[in-house]
Amino acid sequence: MAEPTFFLGLGGQKCGSSWVQAYLARAKGSDFGRLGEYQVWEHELGGVFARYAVPAPGTFEAARAGIKMALGGSEPAAHLRWRLQTDRRAYFDYFEGLLGKRGVVRTGDITPSYAALPAETLIRIRDGFAERGIATKAIFVMRDPVERLRSQMRMEMEKGRMDLSDANDAPLRGFYASAEAEARSRYDRTLAAMEAAFAPENRHIALFEEIFTGAGTAALAAFAGVPVEADAGARQVNARGKGSKVSEEVRTEIVQHYAEVYRAVAERLPQVRDLWPGADRVLG
Repeated sequence: MAEPTFFLGLGGQKCGSSWVQAYLARAKGSDFGRLGEYQVWEHELGGVFARYAVPAPGTFEAARAGIKMALGGSEPAAHLRWRLQTDRRAYFDYFEGLLGKRGVVRTGDITPSYAALPAETLIRIRDGFAERGIATKAIFVMRDPVERLRSQMRMEMEKGRMDLSDANDAPLRGFYASAEAEARSRYDRTLAAMEAAFAPENRHIALFEEIFTGAGTAALAAFAGVPVEADAGARQVNARGKGSKVSEEVRTEIVQHYAEVYRAVAERLPQVRDLWPGADRVLG
């Protein structure tokens, strides 16, 4: 029987994490639980992530949740997220419970903003599951930073956190170096944290530009121990339009601003020189 395994998805945001979660969750022996993104750990970082902290439920909400669960219903999403945020043991209990179900060997928490978690938090998660005899494997998918930023900005606009306009040069120029953008674009820091917390065989890094291909899907499937789905790359999950094209001038600004990101990724996945437009401007 396969070893019970918890998959920790670190994002990145707008890099196919919903597709990865759906792919793994479809496999026989998987149970990823109540939520798509659990958003349990990142609020501790403060700053742009503080908004993920769930307020304590009021007396009425707590009573309603208790009654619903007592009657065999699912725990309300907000109540579950609050409970896992405020009681770390409950986080490990929850996923251990999923793995305790008959035939379940695979579970996980695929949350894009976990890309910002430091190595100390990743180790805390890894060790928390290890104490329960559960292996932890980490997954991180990266996308051309310019396209990732454009997609993120469009999402921020649609959620009302930015003025709605085309994701073009003017708003993008004002967004790419913001705290919101920086917090989710420093792949170099995520890679360093992953490597500090997980052995090579327990971490999988991939490119958004490749993961939907046959080879990319097969690599993910092999890492996760799930069957290869030949047509999985054709399924779009949480797809978002790109808006108008970015000028070469603004692309160069962004590439130079995130030069350390390009260098760190190229050291591990040299093919980004060809897959990420403008990468050669900082990679030589």
